[in-house]
Amino acid sequence: MKKSTELLLVGCGCFFGGALRYVCETLIGPSVSEAFAILVVNVSGCFFFFFFSAGLFKKTLSAEFGKLASTGFCGGLTTFSSFADGIVNLFDASQVAVGLLYIVFNMFFR
Repeated sequence: MKKSTELLLVGCGCFFGGALRYVCETLIGPSVSEAFAILVVNVSGCFFFFFFSAGLFKKTLSAEFGKLASTGFCGGLTTFSSFADGIVNLFDASQVAVGLLYIVFNMFFR
Protein backbone atom coordinates (compact mmCIF):
# COMPACT_ATOMS: atom_id res chain seq x y z
CA MET A 1 0.00 0.00 0.00
CA LYS A 2 1.33 3.44 -0.87
CA LYS A 3 2.24 5.77 1.99
CA SER A 4 -0.05 8.45 0.56
CA THR A 5 -2.98 6.02 0.67
CA GLU A 6 -2.14 5.09 4.27
CA LEU A 7 -2.00 8.77 5.21
CA LEU A 8 -5.39 9.41 3.64
CA LEU A 9 -6.96 6.40 5.39
CA VAL A 10 -5.51 7.30 8.77
CA GLY A 11 -6.62 10.92 8.32
CA CYS A 12 -10.17 9.87 7.47
CA GLY A 13 -10.24 7.55 10.47
CA CYS A 14 -8.99 10.34 12.73
CA PHE A 15 -11.72 12.63 11.46
CA PHE A 16 -14.48 10.17 12.33
CA GLY A 17 -12.89 9.15 15.64
CA GLY A 18 -12.42 12.77 16.68
CA ALA A 19 -15.95 13.66 15.60
CA LEU A 20 -17.36 10.77 17.64
CA ARG A 21 -15.29 11.85 20.65
CA TYR A 22 -16.72 15.37 20.35
CA VAL A 23 -20.30 14.07 20.07
CA CYS A 24 -19.85 11.80 23.10
CA GLU A 25 -18.31 14.60 25.17
CA THR A 26 -21.15 16.98 24.30
CA LEU A 27 -23.88 14.38 24.93
CA ILE A 28 -22.49 12.75 28.10
CA GLY A 29 -20.47 15.64 29.52
CA PRO A 30 -23.24 18.10 30.44
CA SER A 31 -25.42 15.47 32.11
CA VAL A 32 -22.68 13.84 34.21
CA SER A 33 -19.26 15.46 33.86
CA GLU A 34 -16.79 16.15 31.10
CA ALA A 35 -14.15 14.00 32.82
CA PHE A 36 -16.52 11.01 32.95
CA ALA A 37 -17.36 11.47 29.27
CA ILE A 38 -13.65 11.42 28.41
CA LEU A 39 -13.17 8.30 30.53
CA VAL A 40 -16.00 6.53 28.70
CA VAL A 41 -14.61 7.57 25.31
CA ASN A 42 -11.04 6.51 26.16
CA VAL A 43 -12.08 3.12 27.54
CA SER A 44 -14.39 2.50 24.57
CA GLY A 45 -11.66 3.49 22.14
CA CYS A 46 -9.17 1.13 23.74
CA PHE A 47 -11.76 -1.65 23.60
CA PHE A 48 -12.31 -1.00 19.88
CA PHE A 49 -8.55 -0.83 19.31
CA PHE A 50 -8.15 -4.29 20.80
CA PHE A 51 -10.65 -5.75 18.35
CA PHE A 52 -9.28 -3.87 15.35
CA SER A 53 -5.59 -4.51 15.94
CA ALA A 54 -5.15 -7.72 17.91
CA GLY A 55 -8.56 -9.16 18.51
CA LEU A 56 -11.25 -11.03 16.68
CA PHE A 57 -11.08 -9.08 13.42
CA LYS A 58 -7.31 -9.26 12.87
CA LYS A 59 -7.53 -12.07 10.32
CA THR A 60 -10.62 -10.76 8.53
CA LEU A 61 -9.60 -7.10 8.09
CA SER A 62 -7.62 -5.83 5.15
CA ALA A 63 -4.44 -3.92 5.91
CA GLU A 64 -6.11 -0.75 4.61
CA PHE A 65 -9.12 -1.07 6.90
CA GLY A 66 -6.83 -1.94 9.79
CA LYS A 67 -4.95 1.37 9.36
CA LEU A 68 -8.19 3.32 9.04
CA ALA A 69 -9.81 1.64 12.06
CA SER A 70 -6.97 1.21 14.56
CA THR A 71 -4.49 4.01 13.91
CA GLY A 72 -7.00 6.47 12.48
CA PHE A 73 -10.38 5.98 14.15
CA CYS A 74 -9.18 4.75 17.54
CA GLY A 75 -6.29 7.21 17.57
CA GLY A 76 -8.70 10.08 16.90
CA LEU A 77 -11.20 8.78 19.44
CA THR A 78 -8.76 8.34 22.31
CA THR A 79 -6.43 11.21 23.07
CA PHE A 80 -4.05 11.90 25.88
CA SER A 81 -4.78 15.61 25.60
CA SER A 82 -8.45 15.10 26.50
CA PHE A 83 -7.38 12.97 29.46
CA ALA A 84 -4.95 15.65 30.64
CA ASP A 85 -7.58 18.37 30.17
CA GLY A 86 -10.00 16.40 32.35
CA ILE A 87 -7.41 16.18 35.13
CA VAL A 88 -6.69 19.90 35.00
CA ASN A 89 -10.40 20.75 35.05
CA LEU A 90 -11.04 18.54 38.08
CA PHE A 91 -8.05 19.91 39.98
CA ASP A 92 -9.03 23.50 39.10
CA ALA A 93 -12.51 22.80 40.49
CA SER A 94 -10.86 21.63 43.76
CA GLN A 95 -12.02 18.06 43.17
CA VAL A 96 -8.64 16.53 43.91
CA ALA A 97 -9.98 13.18 45.16
CA VAL A 98 -12.17 12.78 42.06
CA GLY A 99 -9.21 13.81 39.90
CA LEU A 100 -7.00 11.16 41.45
CA LEU A 101 -9.70 8.51 40.96
CA TYR A 102 -10.06 9.68 37.37
CA ILE A 103 -6.34 9.13 36.82
CA VAL A 104 -6.46 5.66 38.39
CA PHE A 105 -9.52 4.59 36.37
CA ASN A 106 -8.02 5.85 33.12
CA MET A 107 -4.76 4.05 33.73
CA PHE A 108 -6.41 0.84 34.91
CA PHE A 109 -9.07 0.50 32.20
CA ARG A 110 -6.87 1.54 29.30
